Amino acid sequence: MTVVLVDPRRPSLVPVEAIDLLTGDVQYTEEMPVKVPWSLPAARPAYDGDDAPVLLSSDRDHPAVVARLAAGDKLIAAPEASPGERLVDAVAMMDKLRTSGPWESEQTHDSLRRYLLEETYEVFDAVRGGNADELREELGDVLLQVLFHARIAEDAPQHPFTIDDVADSLVRKLGNRVPAVLAGESISLDEQLAQWEERKKLEKSRDSSMDDVPTGQPALALAQKVLERVAAAGLPADLIPETITNVTVSVDSDAENVLRSAVLEFMDTVRRVEHAIAAGRRGEDVPEELDVSKLGEISEEEWRSYWTPVAVEDVVDEQNEAQAEDTEPAPDRIPEPTPADVPEPAPADVPEPAPVEVPEPAPVDVPEPSPSRPEPAPSEPAPDGISTEEAVAEPEDEAEEPEEEAAAAKFTA
Repeated sequence: MTVVLVDPRRPSLVPVEAIDLLTGDVQYTEEMPVKVPWSLPAARPAYDGDDAPVLLSSDRDHPAVVARLAAGDKLIAAPEASPGERLVDAVAMMDKLRTSGPWESEQTHDSLRRYLLEETYEVFDAVRGGNADELREELGDVLLQVLFHARIAEDAPQHPFTIDDVADSLVRKLGNRVPAVLAGESISLDEQLAQWEERKKLEKSRDSSMDDVPTGQPALALAQKVLERVAAAGLPADLIPETITNVTVSVDSDAENVLRSAVLEFMDTVRRVEHAIAAGRRGEDVPEELDVSKLGEISEEEWRSYWTPVAVEDVVDEQNEAQAEDTEPAPDRIPEPTPADVPEPAPADVPEPAPVEVPEPAPVDVPEPSPSRPEPAPSEPAPDGISTEEAVAEPEDEAEEPEEEAAAAKFTA
């Protein structure tokens, strides 16, 4: 009497030593896929009739299996699952969710970006917390994102790929980066790191040390990555601006965006200098589109010769502007304009003198004689004994007063 246990994930795969036993009378438990008993010539359900010489099942806890093993039946079981086999179940589950889930079927690579970032930060927290159960759970959430993106890519109309393609890319990369370790050779840490970087350069031929730097990461991580790249490229440390190496955090400034802007500007500067170095190496006779040579290593002298003049020119311009703002001419040393500095006025520009209007003197109002003083009557014959001249000269003193008033009025006017 024998009990044959198969892998529930692959129920149609049976151990080699059980193949001959399945050609005779066989009973099977109800969880077995129907295609399995149909492929056997004499298979029947477990509770149909007397016990058959062989019981086929994928459930170790099934009552019939437990009873027969307790009675002493021989056990032929599939090998224990290899590490990673549960990933197959996760892939199958993700496929089911993608095809049947209302929410999962509508997701895209772009809509899942925030979840991937969120789950990654949660893994960081779990690692820092040191809780193994929490870390296992958070790693599962990150794995879900990997499976989800791979399943979405499988439906892409252009350039689709599957989770197997993702795994194949990883296997190929690791096999190429560290062949000595995978071959079982003895290798030191420094040798392994050097081998990794050397083979990485061969895989990814970059035109600039700033290529493939993910700019979407946080500004501080971006700055760290850029500094690692330029250090590996041989850029002298004194050429790195302090806006990247010294970060100021205050309530009055947006430190994240300030640092990000400084790093992105620095990356553009590095690219321009590298482009200038490449142009200087190939010379003026070779067009850029025909230059197939790689930039390769850059010496410190090249960095400085293509970087320093620009920096010095900027500094000189800033100093000149500062001096122009701070310097004011002394009042007693105002330079006199030279004849060349004073343009001669054109004749047409000289205005003609306007005619001077001489105001006419205001009319003088001569006051009339006071009515209290009677005017002399028309000339009448003088009385007897008095000459005419005496009669006229008699009021001479009184007539002088109006003349004085007239003179005063004329002076006032």
